[in-house]
Amino acid sequence: MIGFPIALFVANGFEWYAHKVWLHEYPSKHRNAPFFTHIRHHGRARLNGFNDEGYRNSMWRDQEMFNEKVALIAIAAGVTPLAPIAPFFTLGVYYSAWNYWSTHAKAHLDPEYARKHIPWHYDHHMNANQDANWCVTKPWFDYIMGTRIIADTATAETNPLAIKLPALIEKPLNLVARRLLRKSYARMHEYARIDAQKRGQGVAVPVAGVAA
Repeated sequence: MIGFPIALFVANGFEWYAHKVWLHEYPSKHRNAPFFTHIRHHGRARLNGFNDEGYRNSMWRDQEMFNEKVALIAIAAGVTPLAPIAPFFTLGVYYSAWNYWSTHAKAHLDPEYARKHIPWHYDHHMNANQDANWCVTKPWFDYIMGTRIIADTATAETNPLAIKLPALIEKPLNLVARRLLRKSYARMHEYARIDAQKRGQGVAVPVAGVAA
């Protein structure tokens, strides 16, 4: 059964990497990349208060929806041969793929839900710097890698697991996280300071030419 939580952790790391490298860095340099459509997704969300009506469309009518669904299906199919030897890991990947799509789609059709329940992804689209906050479902690897930039502490998660915990557990968890990830937290605080300054000046840092 340990395979299931391992799969969740691995999937979150892959989510962070794929979003950062495949959906942002590579398309920003190669406009003919298949995932350049992600830039259009950023444009729609940025110009419509995080809302993206593309998630109401069939995957056959919207290239971004098609790419996202096909990628998730391919990932699930890719781990299927592991099912006989690692059934719980395989189930964890299946769940992660389903959870990514359902969470992402629901968030972009209900911005208020996103702001309250996955504020890290809301910040990814709506902060001055959109090249941060790479995780969608949970911000675990953003904390590990120091890329979580919190815009609004009133709605932000209160611990790096982004899970509601009793104070007796949450307080020591936060202390341990800050000690183990000292450099990551230092980066996050500095990036948050810079982002707040840019937002205060009305300056946005666009993604591959997307307007603020």
